[in-house]
Amino acid sequence: MSPLDILASRLPGGTISTDPQTLRNHAIDSWSLALLRRVRGDDLPEPAAVIFPARTEEVATVLAWASQTGTAVIPRGAGSGVCGGAQADPQAVVLDLSRMDRIGPVDPDSQTVDVQAGVRGDRLEEALAAHSLTTGHYPQSIAISTVGGWIAASSAGQASTAFGAVEDALLGLTAVLPDGQILRLRPVPRSAAGPDLKRLLIGSEGTLAVVTEATLACRARPKTWNWLAFGYPDFTAMAAALKNVRRAETGAAVLRGYDETDAQLGFGALDHTTGCVALAGFPSGPPGLDARKQAAKTILQTAGTELGARYGEHWWQHRNDAVRTERAFGPGVIVDTMEVAGLWSKVPRLYDSIRTALSAHAQAVACHLSHLYSSGSSLYFTFLITAADDHEAETRYREAWQQAAKTCAEAGGTITHHHGVGRLKTPFLAAELGETGARVLTRIKQALDPDGIMNPKVLRPRIKQ
Repeated sequence: MSPLDILASRLPGGTISTDPQTLRNHAIDSWSLALLRRVRGDDLPEPAAVIFPARTEEVATVLAWASQTGTAVIPRGAGSGVCGGAQADPQAVVLDLSRMDRIGPVDPDSQTVDVQAGVRGDRLEEALAAHSLTTGHYPQSIAISTVGGWIAASSAGQASTAFGAVEDALLGLTAVLPDGQILRLRPVPRSAAGPDLKRLLIGSEGTLAVVTEATLACRARPKTWNWLAFGYPDFTAMAAALKNVRRAETGAAVLRGYDETDAQLGFGALDHTTGCVALAGFPSGPPGLDARKQAAKTILQTAGTELGARYGEHWWQHRNDAVRTERAFGPGVIVDTMEVAGLWSKVPRLYDSIRTALSAHAQAVACHLSHLYSSGSSLYFTFLITAADDHEAETRYREAWQQAAKTCAEAGGTITHHHGVGRLKTPFLAAELGETGARVLTRIKQALDPDGIMNPKVLRPRIKQ
């Protein structure tokens, strides 16, 4: 019997697929460069098989087999990752968790929900709505991403300013280690029992274990949202105003700031033509809304011009419209995003230097602030490259990333806030972590995955010997 036949004998029928179309569909995720290569007609590596477990115990069976046979495993949620974290290799198997889609039970007293890792965000929110609850975790990819993917990539949602990111919602989890052992971390609000093992797996991108189940904290579901929008003559003034709103603790769950280019893209339908835009969104429910909203308005209007609630309403209605397609703009064109973060003292330099670095290779660069903290913010760049053909576009794309990542490090930022690393940013990881940090990460990986079977081309910093 072949190794795959042996595995098939240990799993329920229909769990393993070698169907050619299934293999093709699981060869790549939503990384812009992979999509360009597919449309270009490149011969992309496909996995040896795709495995669809439905239970944690089946994942354990797969990983135990993989450890015994030395087979690489590429965990996959919904394939919405944009950094190449779920790219297949010819001798590897893709572990597709989409059948692990059970929701519940919901604990209304504790305001928690138990879910399997393959649950999509939109389905989870629909189920929680019946209990007047929400996780408060609203990534733009909510309809095409999974809870397991959120944990693997260290996701942050659009209301993270007040509701927190995935690490704030994750109370407990079940994961399968590379040798097939099952790790169960009970849900508690907080624990001081040694280092937080949950946090070790958040952002690990399937390189240390496969998260199969999670318990998430929930909160009362907002019935409505209230909006403020102000225009500013420049990015610096807008960023300063939003920083002050964040520090004033006004309860704004959504704080976003668009530079002039991104404002024209996002609000052109409202006939917005010039200047930057700041948005503040307040969920209904918590007391004192009018006073908190007025406090934010007082800060925003110091240097800004009021634009009206319709800007926020428009954004909320269209916030998830951006969908990646394999050929959205034509040959020789590639669009990508780069989300970095830094302290407020670093934000002006990060904005100017990264925009300059990307503009050296891209025809258009836009930026917005979208996850704000008292200490700093994320900066989310979108850039468009046009070239004579797809090959030139790929060259310029790689040069843009190389220069922008180097610039980010020099300006004191992190190369990723919530998209993760994948294959795209792995070359920049050693500079991000430093030599000692890179060695620590490598040793953790070696301790948990000595055979190197778990997503082996991701999160592997290049250490100088």
